[in-house]
Amino acid sequence: MKHQRSNEKEPAFSPGQSEIAAWLKRVKFKKRLFGGVDEADVWRKIEELNALYEKLLLLERSRQDAGEADE
Repeated sequence: MKHQRSNEKEPAFSPGQSEIAAWLKRVKFKKRLFGGVDEADVWRKIEELNALYEKLLLLERSRQDAGEADE
């Protein structure tokens, strides 16, 4: 059970980070009858997660570029 102290705050996430956090909370892996999880499914989930991170990276880079243009 996870306990949180009253003086600790949840970290502030950007919209892209919140999307990744939500994805991580809901991701489920297909089970195999013997041997744990389906390896192909794990690789598909890793690809999905990578795509989310790439999207976030592009957003952050464009945000930084826009900030540099304002200077």
